[in-house]
Amino acid sequence: MIYKFIDTKGTFIVKHPSRYNLYFPLTNKAGTFLSSISPQLAGDIKKDNDRFLTVPASIEDLRSNLLCRREFFIKVNGEIIRLSRAYDDILEAGFLYHKIIKNTKTLHIEIINFIPYNLDAEVMWIKIKNKTHKTVKITPTSFIPLYGRGENNLRDHRHVSSLLNRLDLTQYGIILKPTMVFDERKHRENETMYFVLGYEGRAVPPKGQFPTLDYFYGKADACFPDAITKNVPPVKKKYPEFDGKEACGALRFKETKLKRGNQINYFLIMGICENKKKLLFTFQKLNSPLKIQSRLEETKKYWSRYLTSLEFDFKDYNFNNWLLWVKLQPTLRKLFGCSHLPHFDYGKGGRGWRDLWQDVLTLVLTEEKKAKELILHNFKGVRIDGSNATVITKKGAFISDRNRLARVWMDHGMWPYLALKFYIHRTADLGVLLTNTTYFKDHLLKRAKEKVPNFSQKDFSLQGAHNTVYRGTILEHILIQNLVPFFNVGSHNIIRLENADWNDGLDMAPGKGESIPFSFMYAHNLKDLCFFLERLRKRTETVKVLKELLLLLDRLKIPLNYNNFRAKQKRLERYLEETKSISGKKVEIKISDLICDLQQKSEHLSSWLKKKEWLTCGFFNGYYDNRGRRVEGKYRGKIRMMLASSVFPIMGGSLRSQQIRKIWSSVKKYLKDKRRGGFRLNTDFGSLSLDLGRAFGFSYGDKENGAFFNHMVVMFAHALYAQGFVREGRQVLNSLYAMTTSPQAEIYPMIPEYFNNEGKGLYLYLTGSASWYIYTLLKKVLGIEFIFGNMAIEPKLLAADLSHSQIKTTFNFAGKRINVCFLKERSDNKMLKIRKVLLNTQRILPLSKRYMIHREQLKELKEVCIKVFLS
Repeated sequence: MIYKFIDTKGTFIVKHPSRYNLYFPLTNKAGTFLSSISPQLAGDIKKDNDRFLTVPASIEDLRSNLLCRREFFIKVNGEIIRLSRAYDDILEAGFLYHKIIKNTKTLHIEIINFIPYNLDAEVMWIKIKNKTHKTVKITPTSFIPLYGRGENNLRDHRHVSSLLNRLDLTQYGIILKPTMVFDERKHRENETMYFVLGYEGRAVPPKGQFPTLDYFYGKADACFPDAITKNVPPVKKKYPEFDGKEACGALRFKETKLKRGNQINYFLIMGICENKKKLLFTFQKLNSPLKIQSRLEETKKYWSRYLTSLEFDFKDYNFNNWLLWVKLQPTLRKLFGCSHLPHFDYGKGGRGWRDLWQDVLTLVLTEEKKAKELILHNFKGVRIDGSNATVITKKGAFISDRNRLARVWMDHGMWPYLALKFYIHRTADLGVLLTNTTYFKDHLLKRAKEKVPNFSQKDFSLQGAHNTVYRGTILEHILIQNLVPFFNVGSHNIIRLENADWNDGLDMAPGKGESIPFSFMYAHNLKDLCFFLERLRKRTETVKVLKELLLLLDRLKIPLNYNNFRAKQKRLERYLEETKSISGKKVEIKISDLICDLQQKSEHLSSWLKKKEWLTCGFFNGYYDNRGRRVEGKYRGKIRMMLASSVFPIMGGSLRSQQIRKIWSSVKKYLKDKRRGGFRLNTDFGSLSLDLGRAFGFSYGDKENGAFFNHMVVMFAHALYAQGFVREGRQVLNSLYAMTTSPQAEIYPMIPEYFNNEGKGLYLYLTGSASWYIYTLLKKVLGIEFIFGNMAIEPKLLAADLSHSQIKTTFNFAGKRINVCFLKERSDNKMLKIRKVLLNTQRILPLSKRYMIHREQLKELKEVCIKVFLS
């Protein structure tokens, strides 16, 4: 690893951090202010996609675009020091602050950046200390180039939009307020203010400013600006010629003599607000060194406290600290969306559909009440055709597609059930299935095959007869999401790939493409849902569903021949046609009949897949391309194999152990990299595949073309553990941790989206693999399962997992703080089995090989300490 932890709170240091093109996230608790910062102090500062304080920064901008840097010049006895350059640097980072320590010939410098957990501003604190034996003379000048508009103006009227800029120079800095938001679809008056304020020592204001790039550069440029090299005098008031120019927070502080060993502090406050009242409020919270020191400590405490809702102690210093950062990742994605960090330059600020549901897995463990609210809200994004809105904004609004394209991902209907299942098992809240909510309605019909011309409905809610908003139960939403795909099959009687599945790179087979991996998962969902329906049946014999849905519940009336793909297609077409405009009427059906229907569908689909798609080379074919050709297996003397095609059949739970062993052998043979030890997403197909997807145009070993893609790797481990393949699952998880901590990864502690051929981690922090890693660690490795509101303990641990004889985890459950301690009583590397379990001092007896702790047992206990003795 390139970093070293320096405490047990996740704080780490990196020597010579500028050697790595990295970034660190900064935000507040609500995600209303977002920053990225590199060791060169580069990265952007923004509130959202329409309001950037500084220039939007992609990954290459961090090391090449000077306008993306938080620059600070120091003239020392005639020498010019610029803090974005490396001076024997050391980086220190923690929750959530970023510090760079520099040592020049004359000065020891510390630069601390953080966003106070409850404010919309970034603070930059520069400490300068004279480390020589002589008095030195310093003249500091900040340089924060201001952008002050939306990211779209970067390449759309960049200069024209700068003509809207109006500046206000105050005693402490600069306020930029453009007159308008330049948008040719609809220009509008601007209300947003962008500011950089600063002071030295005890709130001494700067000497003056260089408020525009033109004035700061003079006849030179960003490398050698005249304001620094030629002693151009700063101004204290605004001149008319400053309007309509690109602005900057270039504050000149007075010349100071620093005696031997003395230190001076400079503070910059960079923010965005809607009016001067809010600006003044922010400044008053940060207008003294004591206030800033206090805000920094409060911010550290807030994030450290936030992470205590779920705790692990593996008695491994590095692993424990690393896990703290992995635990934070789902929250970072919730706050940043899939955007706003330098690698993620394709997003618009929201999260994708899949991301929402995967992050719920961790949220159920950490914030149970919020999880329910989020689940209920998320289901509003489901369309009546089983598809869904693909982007959810930070304000919770649903959007068809971030690029306004008519697209459907065939796997999207599968994820909500997995999250809902975990929530119900955790809480025993079966009633959530009967909770009513709305459906999403936009211009797309029939899974994006048709469009409503001139769609003008503003509330985006599905309406029935008489324009009344239609509400269906969560159960109905789940049924639609899983029944529609069952009928939506191609010529091989397998669920159509449509515009892609989990692998976004398989996006060029909308006509004849089919996806076996997710067909297995839909079969799993149809069967698994019956467990909850059996429970629900004890409360009520019937449920109400939309009348049109009966078309897809064919076993209730006239059964279809499921072997006939055309019959399925015809039935689906009828449903999609009839739901273009729904009646809004509901019919009552027996739960027993519903269970029968779902079970028969699940059995047919899983049997069909196992019979038709198992290859003699020891794994499943996963796909058919847009010409209806089988994708995997032997092709021109070489094996083509994709990891997803093995993960989801195993996860679906319908395979025999012998079959899983063969799959494991094939994965090790074809997808495990001998040099890196990790598992690749696919073998090298060796050519473009324009009938399958863009992925195969990428260089092999990057992104969706054969990278070590961590989300799929973690799900592979989860699937193996779930089916009792503990050693294999452990090997997969260990490979991921080994790659994240390898020097070749060149990353801070976290799980990146993927590793490339060189083992370098790319796309940092905002990845679903973190949610699945925590979920797998607690649920499968430690074996703490929640079964309809009760807790089961069934660890899948080897003796080697407990290198220090014990593991501890702490979490909230049933209104109590639960402490679980696993204690090892032998040292070989065999599977450990439970010898006894103590709930405080009470011995818990096994029930069907599981040790169950019922919710009622915890009610009267003030403290809950569970000891699990393993031998």
